[in-house]
Amino acid sequence: MHDIESDVLSSPTRRAIMELLQEAGSLPASSSRDDAAERGLSASDTAAALGLHVTTARFHLERMVAAGAVVTAQRRGSVGRPRKIYLAAMAERPSLASPEALHAFTELLTSAWADTADGSPGDPERAGERWVEARAGGPAPRSAASAGAWLGKVGMAVDLLDEWGYQPELRTSAGGRTVELTLQGCPFLSMARAHPAVVCGIHRGLLRGTMAVVGENATEVDLQPFVTERSCVARLTTSADWGQKPSP
Repeated sequence: MHDIESDVLSSPTRRAIMELLQEAGSLPASSSRDDAAERGLSASDTAAALGLHVTTARFHLERMVAAGAVVTAQRRGSVGRPRKIYLAAMAERPSLASPEALHAFTELLTSAWADTADGSPGDPERAGERWVEARAGGPAPRSAASAGAWLGKVGMAVDLLDEWGYQPELRTSAGGRTVELTLQGCPFLSMARAHPAVVCGIHRGLLRGTMAVVGENATEVDLQPFVTERSCVARLTTSADWGQKPSP
């Protein structure tokens, strides 16, 4: 899985292709290749849908086949040679939030839309932070003293996203100081498209609040909605200097 993710997610174009193939219908284990071919896409189909040259689309598709993220099939027509068809090898998990997450999100929306005492609109990001703070148990621990400890704390934010119905996928950069979370399958997608400032603000607050309660309140949180049609990217960056030993 790691090899598949590193190959597919390293390129925005391949992320977009994967989403397109998943929407066309991934390959169930019980299906025959002939049946599955009816739901796959050719290189020319993919190129037309994403505005790519067919050679570019075919290059990315073949890289994804080599990584195991995409499989191929033959689509036979009434005349001529069969067409090579590409299908997503990984069945996409349903994007469903738990009942508890849906209830919490309803409360957060109510809080975000409610007027403050002076009549100004509520702050969606602060609503997300408060939701996490209210559920924190005890004082925050000390900040991480190494890249490994930092990544462990980021894992708590990943667990929260998974609980809420997202499909977070991770990449690191800057020696582990920045973690990029590609968020697939938003369970609140329609609402986010209609009110991105509110919905995305809440999720930014959830991430910021989670990092604060695990002792990383200096974390820089950047959330870029709709990097592709169905995915967002969050970047968590620590300002810690692990090269220096803490003072006694």
